[in-house]
Amino acid sequence: MTIMLTIMDVVNLRFFTTELHGVTRREKILSYQNSVKLRVLRGYTLYLLLLFAFFAFSCKSVPKPIGAMPNENTPIPLDAGALGYIFADVQNSRPILESINFNGMNNDKQFQQMLDSTQFAALATYPPQSPRRYQLVAWGDFPSSRAKVAFGASKGWKNIHSAASGNMYWYNEQERLSIALSPTQAFMLALRGKSAEDTPTDPYSAAPGVTVPQGFGAFSKDAVFSCWFENPGPLLNQKLQAMGVPFELPAERIFISLFPVNEEQQKEQRYEARLRIQVPSETQARGLVNVFNIARSFLSFQADSGDMAVFASILFSKAPVLDGKSLNITTSVLSDKELALLFKVFSL
Repeated sequence: MTIMLTIMDVVNLRFFTTELHGVTRREKILSYQNSVKLRVLRGYTLYLLLLFAFFAFSCKSVPKPIGAMPNENTPIPLDAGALGYIFADVQNSRPILESINFNGMNNDKQFQQMLDSTQFAALATYPPQSPRRYQLVAWGDFPSSRAKVAFGASKGWKNIHSAASGNMYWYNEQERLSIALSPTQAFMLALRGKSAEDTPTDPYSAAPGVTVPQGFGAFSKDAVFSCWFENPGPLLNQKLQAMGVPFELPAERIFISLFPVNEEQQKEQRYEARLRIQVPSETQARGLVNVFNIARSFLSFQADSGDMAVFASILFSKAPVLDGKSLNITTSVLSDKELALLFKVFSL
C-alpha cells in the first residue's frame, strides 16, 4: 500500500500534499524529481562530451580522404624525391591504370587487389637510383580485419611500428613490400631488389607530405586521371633523340590530365589528354611554340613505325598554346592503348 501511495503521489502531484515535519510531501517529491533530473542531465551531458571527444579523436586519427584531384592547399601523404606523382579516380580510370605500368606496379598482385577496393589513389613513382619503386596511398573500403589475420598467419610478413605515423604496418622482406591498412585507407611502399639494411620500409610519409605545384589543381579539375613529372627534360630529350627529332625540351615540369570522351557508337572508352610543359622562362616558351609548329609542318610519323613514333604523333598532333612560361597541348582523342604509349616515355 505504501508503494502504491508513493506512485500515486508522483502521478497526482498537483492534487495530493501531506504535511510532514514542516515539509510537504509535494516538496519532497519535487526535490527528488529535481535530483533525478539533474543526475540524468549530468549523465546525458557526459555522454555528449564523450561522443564529441570520440569523433574529434577519430577525425584526427584517420587522415581525411582527398576524394578528388588535389589542390595547392592539400598536401599529399607521399614522400618527396619522386619522378612523378599520379592521381586517379580508380573506378573511372581503371582501363588506363591497367594499360600503364610504372616501375612494374601492375606486376604486383597486392597492388591489383588493392585497386579493387579503391575509390581514389595517389601514387609516387621513383627514379632508378632510388631504393624505392613506388609509394601508394589509397582511399576506399578495405578489409583491414581480414588482412590483419592473413598477414599475422604468414611467416613472410613482419609487423613493424611506424615512426612517421605511430601506427603499425606489415613488411615482407622477400617481396620488398610494406602495407598498412585501415577500413578506409591503405598505404603501400614497394622497394627495389636488394637494398641496404638501413633502407626505409615505412609506407607512411613524413609530415606534411608533398606540396602540390601551383596551378595543378585547376589543370586537373574534373579529370579521371592526372599527374605531374618533376625535371622530365633529360628523359624526354633522350626519347626525342631516339625518334630523330632535332631539338630539346628544357622542361622543368610536365602536367598531364585525362578526360573521358563520350562518342556515339564507341566500343571502348576514349580519352582526351591535356599536357602542360613548364620551361624556365617565357622567352624559351615562345621559342618552343615556333619549334613545335615547324616540327608539325616538316616531321612525318607513321602510326605503324614504332612506339616512339606513335608518341611523337600524339605530341605533335595539335599546335601548342602559349601560357606564360608554359606550353599547353590538347591531343586528339586517344584509346587506352595509345595512352599507354604516351606514358611509356616516363616508364622506368
